[in-house]
Amino acid sequence: MKNLNTSRQPRAERAYGLSGAAWLLGLMLLLLTAGLQAQTLRQLDRQIATMLASPNTAIVNEGQHLQSLVADLYPTLYIIKGELSYNGGNYPVRVECDAASITSLYQPLPSYSGVEIIIIKMNSPAELGARVDLTRLTAFSQLKYIYFLCTFDVCPEFNQSRTCVEDRLSPMLSGPGDGVMMMLYKVSVPS
Repeated sequence: MKNLNTSRQPRAERAYGLSGAAWLLGLMLLLLTAGLQAQTLRQLDRQIATMLASPNTAIVNEGQHLQSLVADLYPTLYIIKGELSYNGGNYPVRVECDAASITSLYQPLPSYSGVEIIIIKMNSPAELGARVDLTRLTAFSQLKYIYFLCTFDVCPEFNQSRTCVEDRLSPMLSGPGDGVMMMLYKVSVPS
């Protein structure tokens, strides 16, 4: 009969019957799923420029569409201090809201179904405490972009460095999102 000396097996393998490779695979899966929950913020102008410079025609077309969504006139639902007003029709493609009205985005309104972009206007540092729960945006079936437009110096001490702005805006997003939605921002201080 063969002598099974378990003292030479690694502790994890003895305790759980798993090899080192299985533990490593499990750890990698855990880190991968944790990374999927973090949303990446992208600077709007840089993202559009990247898309327009792509050799892929579909990406260029999407970059042109994003640029148009931000700059051109589209049917828009404005939500200011919780009050809704439509401009251009009852079926908006854009929603523009202030930070105080973010919870209005969680309502199951039929007019949200065709919205492709939510523009959240941030007017003061105090509004950086607002939160957008991506899991509660269920009425937005066509949503592609969430765009934070900051009209104040988010990081004046760092001359609006990209990492500083992203570090200050990232905590505003909670929930895993759907992996398709793009998170964008721009700091545009009026002169």
